[in-house]
This record gives sequence, structure tokens and C-alpha cells, in this order.
Amino acid sequence: MSSSLNDIKRRLASVNQTKQITNAMYLLSASRLKKAMVGMDYIIDHIEAMERSMADILKQNTGAELHDQYFEKSPNGTPLIMCIMGDKGLCGSYNNDVALLTMQKLSETKNAEICCFGQIGADFLRNKGIIPDKVFPGSSMHPEFSLAKEIAEDLIEDYLTDNINEVYVIYTPYSRAGRQKPVCVRLLPFLYEDFTAFDDHNKARLIYEPGAKEVFAAIVPFYCASVLFDMLMESSASENSARMEAMLSACESADEEIYELETELNTVRQLTITNEITEISAAAEAGKKSESL
Repeated sequence: MSSSLNDIKRRLASVNQTKQITNAMYLLSASRLKKAMVGMDYIIDHIEAMERSMADILKQNTGAELHDQYFEKSPNGTPLIMCIMGDKGLCGSYNNDVALLTMQKLSETKNAEICCFGQIGADFLRNKGIIPDKVFPGSSMHPEFSLAKEIAEDLIEDYLTDNINEVYVIYTPYSRAGRQKPVCVRLLPFLYEDFTAFDDHNKARLIYEPGAKEVFAAIVPFYCASVLFDMLMESSASENSARMEAMLSACESADEEIYELETELNTVRQLTITNEITEISAAAEAGKKSESL
């Protein structure tokens, strides 16, 4: 009986320790989610301002050849697929969903290069026999604009020199309501439809110096960097949201198990005490009988 009691105590201590860890991970993910959401609010306004400027330039220079290179797919070069996953697990199906969509896109795109943000994605692809061309570990957990800017500049250079002709990004947009689902978005070449949603009919005609071509070419790298950084921030928010949900579920399961173990522990204790009282009573009764003889 004592061994059973000790086993229950050890299991109870283990579950309590696990709950402390999952609760700490929940609080840490909540802090990171809040930080990511603040960054998302700033970058979205920044992206919208650049899109308005780009849309105005396109409107003033309809059909100009100076913009065609960013909107027409080159017959040369290879596609590039960039997937954004986490650097750690324990976040439900978040990484698995992105991985499945990445494999689907790879099967549909021939001779594509693959770039991974986050160590989980790189490990997943290697297990499938696919060697990533580039890996950026830690970029999902701690997104930095400097990294997004550096990557965007390299992408623009490779795109303009026909080393790559398409860029797709697979990431998980953050949703404040509902389950997070990954999507595949084309980053390059641009689509004209992406810049026709702005109604600026009352806006005065702007004059760009030194010229529309130069201004547009200067905006594009910053625009791509901002969009990529926003995708990293949204992926980080989605990952931490998924981890919060997973850790909350783990804490609830731990509470249920703790309740069951404490109930079992009390039952065993009561049974132990009852048995001891019974043994004492039996010994006392036997002593009385021996004295009467």
C-alpha cells in the first residue's frame, strides 16, 4: 500500500511540474503574440502607404515599359518557394499545416528552389529528402526587418537578372477569430489588380523626381521587404496563438489529471488508515481474548 501511495505522489508531483512548464510557455507565447500584433499594426499602415504611391505611379504611366519588368513573368529563371514555419514545436498543427501546403506547392511547381524560415521547416524537408537552398533559423521566433530587407534586395536582384522568375511565400496569416490556416501568396511578379483598389480620384496629380521610373524602382525593394516582414510577423503571431491554445489545453488536461490523482491519493490514504485501525482493533481484541483465557 505504501508503494502505491508513493507512486501516486510521484505522478502528482510530475504532473504539477509539467503544468508549471506549460503555464510558463502559455504566458511567454502571450507576450510574444502581443509584441507581434503591435508590429503588424505599424507595418500594415506602412505597406498601404507604399501601395498608394505605387498605384498612383502606375495610374499616371499606364502601359509604360518601365513597370513591365515587375509585372510580367520572365520565360527564364526558376520559381522560388519560401515557407515560414516555427523554430519549435508544441503549437498544435501549425507547422504541419504549413508543411503540407509546401509539399503540395512543390509538387505543382517544377524545378523550384526552396527557402525556409524557421528550423522546423528545414528539418521537415530534409526528412523528405529535399535539401533547402537557404535556411534562416530563428527568423520566425524573432522577426527582424533588417533580415527581410536583405532578403528582399537579393530577391529583386535575382528577379531582374532572370535567376528567378516567380516568388511564392507560404505562411499563416493571423486571424483574431477562428483557426489559423496557411496560404500561398505570390510576391513576384506583381499583379496590377493589387494596385487598383485605391480610389484617389480627388487626389492631386503628383510629380515624381527624379522621375516615376526611379521612384518606382526605389519603392519596390522596400515594399517587398515590408510585405515579407509582415508575413513573418503574422506567422509569428499565428504560431504563438497556436502555442497558447495548445498550452492552455495542456494545462486543462493537467488540472483534470491532478484532480483524479488527488482523489485517488485521498482514497488510498483513507484505505490505509482504515486498514491500520482494523489491524489495531483486531490486535486489541486478540489481546482481550488471551487475557480472559
